[in-house]
Amino acid sequence: MFFVTTTVREWTPAFDDPTCAEAALTQLTETVSYFGHALVAYVVMPTHLHVLMGLANLQQLSQVMQSFKSLTARRLRPLLRQEDMEVFDHNGRFVFWKQRFDDLVIWSEKQFRIKVEYIHNNPVKAGLVERAVDYPYSSARDWLVGIEERVRIDKTWDWIGEPRIGHRK
Repeated sequence: MFFVTTTVREWTPAFDDPTCAEAALTQLTETVSYFGHALVAYVVMPTHLHVLMGLANLQQLSQVMQSFKSLTARRLRPLLRQEDMEVFDHNGRFVFWKQRFDDLVIWSEKQFRIKVEYIHNNPVKAGLVERAVDYPYSSARDWLVGIEERVRIDKTWDWIGEPRIGHRK
């Protein structure tokens, strides 16, 4: 399992637009599902996102993130505010994400619980909501009160088996 953080170029708050946040969530779900992995927890903040992913094949993390970032940028480009577009212009090329992403392998239950709590409390700490369950772009409702959102969260650990590129169970 990996805890991954990736950030919008220049910390631009692109995801404060609900349409962009929803588009990022849709792409995240599609990408993780395509690779046959699992989305365990997530939060889309205005300038970045945190994800806890279960990968049956640990060597695929870079490929998963490269695919997600590339496809998300294509999906978001026509949705972005005109005033933000110059931030994403890098020598005539559209660049939405910072080049790298940060990742941490989760090796223990304690580490897992700390990261899930961190993900869900991120909007509270940022002052976006008073309670984690009130933030619409997070898996907090699913984890904390059992309300399944449109993004499927895998709490069954099915992803530990063999990866099946192109589909999920």
